[in-house]
Amino acid sequence: MRGGDSTYNKVIVDGVTINTPGGGFDFGTLPLTEADHLEFMRGAQSTLYGSDAMTSVVQVWTRTGSTPVPELRFGADGGNLGTGHGYASLAGARGRFDYDVFGDQFNTDGAGINDAYSDSLEGANLGVALSDQVSLRVRFRHSNSHTGVPGEWDFNGQALDPPDPGEWSQLNNLIGSVELSVVGPSGWQHRFTGFDYNYRYTDLNLNGDPARVDAFGDQFDVPSHQFDDINRVGFEYQGDDVERSWTHTTFGFRTEDENGFLGDLDFPPQTHGQRLNDDVYGQQQVILGRLSVIAGARFVHNSEFGNAGLPRVALTLLAFRGGQTFSGTRLHFSYATGFKEPALDQTFAGPPFFVANPGLRPERNRALEAGFQQDFWGGRYALTATYFNNLFRDQIEYATADPVTFAGQYFNVNRSLAHGAEVELQAKIKSTLSLNTSYTYTSTQILEAPLCTPANFCDTVYDAGNPFLRRPKHSGSLLLTYLGKHWGGNLGGGFVGRRFDSDFLGFGIDHAAGYVRVDAGGWYALNSRVTAYANVENVLDKQYNEVVGYPALPVNFRLGLRFRIGGE
Repeated sequence: MRGGDSTYNKVIVDGVTINTPGGGFDFGTLPLTEADHLEFMRGAQSTLYGSDAMTSVVQVWTRTGSTPVPELRFGADGGNLGTGHGYASLAGARGRFDYDVFGDQFNTDGAGINDAYSDSLEGANLGVALSDQVSLRVRFRHSNSHTGVPGEWDFNGQALDPPDPGEWSQLNNLIGSVELSVVGPSGWQHRFTGFDYNYRYTDLNLNGDPARVDAFGDQFDVPSHQFDDINRVGFEYQGDDVERSWTHTTFGFRTEDENGFLGDLDFPPQTHGQRLNDDVYGQQQVILGRLSVIAGARFVHNSEFGNAGLPRVALTLLAFRGGQTFSGTRLHFSYATGFKEPALDQTFAGPPFFVANPGLRPERNRALEAGFQQDFWGGRYALTATYFNNLFRDQIEYATADPVTFAGQYFNVNRSLAHGAEVELQAKIKSTLSLNTSYTYTSTQILEAPLCTPANFCDTVYDAGNPFLRRPKHSGSLLLTYLGKHWGGNLGGGFVGRRFDSDFLGFGIDHAAGYVRVDAGGWYALNSRVTAYANVENVLDKQYNEVVGYPALPVNFRLGLRFRIGGE
């Protein structure tokens, strides 16, 4: 997002951060079964959300039971590539209590050798009103997924290596939270949350594959047994005070213990890393006529890298109220800062494969954005354009640090830039028909970087002047949606342009080719309690690499039925 790494996107489920510390998140392990709504925010958001919110935040909330008569929902779908999916939930509310208990199971054989995947999810959202002002809510999710790991082998249509037939990985995680909400007098709201996130990851390559060699004929697929056990546990208080209709104050405190064991069990000992974080934050929103102002800051103290201050200011101005044709013009501007702490293995990992770097600094972002929104015809159409400018400092990359043992080390790239523009058109053509289309231009460049020398043996893809890996300059999307009384459907398309990449194996692959993908879906209500649906991905059966070396799925489809019993 906006030129940032995948680890710059903070993912939160029911108020619990589910990124690994300083790391990313695999969205394939987050089924949206029983998701009530999803929120996506662009730009640096570290003032309110802390580490990892460098260029975006994604939040998912689980549905809350609301019907006095218990409601059972269940369904199943299946398709090609050996794909099967089933799900069920039971939700309701009685007196002071509400509940939602759910499960989801997904299995597929995938499109090639060692490409099977399965994911199991169980969860619950349980609430009780202790009084008219105080409520208690308990949420948890458990997910267990298993996938084959064929590795990189097909580079823009060139099968330069066979896929690995035996390596696999498993991810087992547990999310839990207890939230106490208190509604005070005069608009005061208080939320006290205790949370725990446990992440266990295993990657086993039992034998290695001698057929998988680099451009020099050397085998790179070797036996390994990676095992990571990471825990994030903590407490957060957030208060909100709506003093008047034109002002809103938010403030809070967060403390968290990040603790993990990481490494290869075949080459002990495992690396142990632990960090303690204490954050305080505040934000003030004021509406002054046509002008809306948001100003806030966060102070972070980390036991490893010290202190960080994170200010943010955002302005929105209704410049023109307009009439029927031109129905309002809004201008917006923001200055924000973001930061991302290093991952535990980046700071603490040691021999035989790594050289520890205790001096590794957190990654930083200075983010500017400015743009406008123009509404037309009473708000039925909206054109939005935003220019963004991200100046990243101390980005973390990997290079071989020891030319004898080839042990690697993570290091900070000094300075880099990502800037561009986003243009989006939202149109409500009819009450049942809508169109969303967007285009994004992103330009990236490493401005300053450590020089590659025989001592650090770093890869030249991180040289100053180069663009970032895997960031397309041009990308866009289109989604046409029909939502009727008895049936609905959507047609979506997206394009991603050519982008700088590397095979890192000496084959000389320096880019991933651009591609266009089209998806379609639809549903039909057989009656008020039974709905049939179908989804087709990659309708045109395009062959492409999202990341060079890893072929995407061909055309694939799923057909299913969902049912509802009880409820209202």
